[in-house]
Parts: sequence; C-alpha cells; structure tokens
Amino acid sequence: MGLMVLAVVYGVYTIFFAGPPEETAFKTGGDKELETLNLFIAKVAEKTKNSLSNKQAYVLQKAQTDWKQDPLLQIEPEMSPDEIEAHQPLVLESKILYTGFLQMGDKRLAILNGIEYEIGDRLDPGGLIVREIYPNHVVIGSPDVKSKKVILPMEEIE
Repeated sequence: MGLMVLAVVYGVYTIFFAGPPEETAFKTGGDKELETLNLFIAKVAEKTKNSLSNKQAYVLQKAQTDWKQDPLLQIEPEMSPDEIEAHQPLVLESKILYTGFLQMGDKRLAILNGIEYEIGDRLDPGGLIVREIYPNHVVIGSPDVKSKKVILPMEEIE
C-alpha cells in the first residue's frame, strides 16, 4: 500500500512540478546521430564512385548477357521405348461406370456396368483387373503393368 502511495506522489510531482524535459539533452544526442549518419552516407557514396571490383564487374557482365537456356525450364531425360510405354496413360476402350458398392463383412463388391466384381476380378471389356474397391471410387488397372491404374469415381444414377 505504501509503495502505491509513493508511486502516485511521484507521478503527481513529475506531471505538475517538474516541468517539461530540457530539449538540449535530446538535441545533442540527435546531432551526434545525424552526424554519424551523414558520415556513413558520405563513405557509401565515395565507395560507389570508385571502380567496381573484379567480382562485381564479372557478375554485372554475366547478368547482362543472353542466356543459352531458360533456367526455369526442366529438360526431361530421354526414355527408352519400354519406359515411354509404361508412362503412357491407360486408355479405356469402352465406358465403365461405377454405380454401386456392397460390403459384406470383409468382402467388398463393386458394381461396374451393372455387374458385381471383387478385387482381382477381370473386367469383360478390355481385360482390365479390379485392383481396389472403396465406397466412393474403384481402382482398375492393366494386368501387365501395375503402374497403369484408373480411378473411377462413384456415378450416382437416378
């Protein structure tokens, strides 16, 4: 309680009796800072007037020359015919519609074009294999290459 009273008394004294702080104290500190800043600016201006170093001249020269190749362009390495075939998208010969999902215990069934299929079953059009079955999509793929897969979303038919 005593500290609070002391703080209030000190606050009243500084506000009403002490008066404004002297401006000369701030001016001398400000003048020194301004003088230091002016010296720094003068040194920087003097250094920029001098010739560039060899490294700086080299960097400027390289920056101005035309580029042989766009640095943001990514060049793909050449691929063998087998790699090209493996990266080709899987093209469906007929339209396959995923219209239903059934789950009985651990067994999942997908209804594709009105026919029920399990994981591993071969589709009639094109010989594709059902790889994965989920409630909202089914994954089918080529029997030859595992990397070629097609994700069929659930089609809701009224």
